[in-house]
Order: sequence, then structure tokens, then C-alpha cells
Amino acid sequence: MNTAPLTVRSVKQAVLSTLAYFDLFGVPLTCGEIFEHQVFGDFDEEKIALYLQESRLVHEHDGAFSLQNTVEFWRDWQKKQKLRHAFFKKVRRTQAWLALCPFIKLIAVCNTLPLGDVREDSDIDLFVVTQKNRLFIARLGLTVLTSLLGVRRHGRKIRKRFCLSFYVTEEHLNLEGLALKPLDLYLAYWVKTLEPITGDFHTYETFLRENAWIKALFATIQPKKRYFRKSSFLQQFVRGTMEKLLNHDLWERKAQNHQLRRIREKAAQLSDASGTVISETMLKFHDHDARSTVLQNWTHSLEKLL
Repeated sequence: MNTAPLTVRSVKQAVLSTLAYFDLFGVPLTCGEIFEHQVFGDFDEEKIALYLQESRLVHEHDGAFSLQNTVEFWRDWQKKQKLRHAFFKKVRRTQAWLALCPFIKLIAVCNTLPLGDVREDSDIDLFVVTQKNRLFIARLGLTVLTSLLGVRRHGRKIRKRFCLSFYVTEEHLNLEGLALKPLDLYLAYWVKTLEPITGDFHTYETFLRENAWIKALFATIQPKKRYFRKSSFLQQFVRGTMEKLLNHDLWERKAQNHQLRRIREKAAQLSDASGTVISETMLKFHDHDARSTVLQNWTHSLEKLL
């Protein structure tokens, strides 16, 4: 199958392409969600609803649609919905503390949790944007805070803990350079489904604009505010005070030298370093990069359907 972005597709192709992707994660979609997340298509919700009513390839349960229709699939989905609610409840309980971290412009939940693919032993992946030239001191502060709160993932302590594995500075918001060619559907959906939780919402809006490359795949890209909480005056005061005390290049260099030494030692031990990026504007730690596998599985699914 040709996986290059297409400009004209039928509503059938758009719906099945979208459902096939989310099915890889065991996640059904409502008609509205299919409209929001449709890939390579720009069909209105009415046309999508009409196709869903007529299609024999799509199965419906309690208003959600999937290409799968086993009892186990729908039972697992009910569990995932409950877990998703519990995990975001954990996020909300921690938001007020995260808002205190100095030199952080944005914290967002990313990866599979926003999609709805949650399991009992899942962690909570965070994407962090820091101020320019303050990446390492911001990372240090967030690591210390989440460790003191007992919510940071480390060792065997994983479930419902924050995985701090992706940092960029505010001048490195465009992630197109990380995209696999000719198509990186995983990263595109990763960008699209990001859920900001604290920081400067303007930074999140800038992030979406900087990643305009995903518009080749999606006609609809809506900013998300459902979990975002604006910092209170007290939070802004505390964070601003810490930034004044720590706002010195000397502190950043010390934090950078200490962290880079440890980061590079760990990276050297990885059997697959394709998911690791280490620079002064980006730190990305993913021991296993599943993007190629996801794209391959999605392509195979569509070959059977279309």
C-alpha cells in the first residue's frame, strides 16, 4: 500500500483508516471522535455517520465504533475507560505541584493515555517544554519535585507514575525532524492528541502551529483544554521567586554537565538507541521505538480492508 499522504479519499477510506489505527491500541471511537481524528480525509460528521450506519465492516457498541467485535475487546475497553479516568484523576491531584516548577513553559500528557490505551501497569508519559537555555535546571527541578511527591517512575515503580522522558526547549517545538519518512503516523497522532495540563497555554498553541506538518494528514486540529489548569497567582509568585534565585547560566551549566554525564552513560548501554535524542534543546528517552511497527501493522490492516 502507498502510505504517502493522499489529498482525495472516500469517506469509507477515511473512516477505515482512522479506525484501523486506533484498533491497534484497542480503542474504539465515537462518530464525533472519528470526525475529529480522521486521517487523509475532510468529511463532515453527517457523511461519516451515514457510512457507519451502512458499513458491514464497522461494529457499534454503546455509541462507539470499531473494526473489532469480540466480547473481550469491549470488556477491555470498559476497563480502559475506568483506568483512563483514574489516571487523569492522579494527574489533576498533582497539577498544582507541577505548576510550581521553575523554567517550565508547558507540561502535557502524551503517548497512549490521551488515546485511551491504558492498562493496570501503565505509567503517565509527560512532554515538557522548558525556557530557552534552562533545559537542565528545569529537568532537575521537575525530577526532584516528582521524586519528593512519590509520583516519578523509576526502577520497578511504574504504575500511575510520571515518566519524564521527553523535554524540549521553547525554541525546539517543531518535531518534524524526528518524523520517519515518508510517513510517521504515530508521531502525527502523538502531536495531535497531546493533552496540556499546566504551564502557558500560549506555548501549547505555538507548539501546534510549529507542527503544521501534520496538516498534511489531518484536516481538523483542535487545541485541547479539558485537563489544562491555569496557574494561580500564588503558584506564579512561587515559581517566579525560584526562577529569580536560579536564573544564572552557572547553575544551568552545572546541571547540564552532571546530567549529560549520566545520560550518556545510560545511553551507551542501550541495545537500541533509535528512540534517544540528547542535545542542548532536546532530551528524548525511549528505549523502544515502536513507530515503524505501528505503521507496518496499520498498513497491513488496511490492505485487508480496502
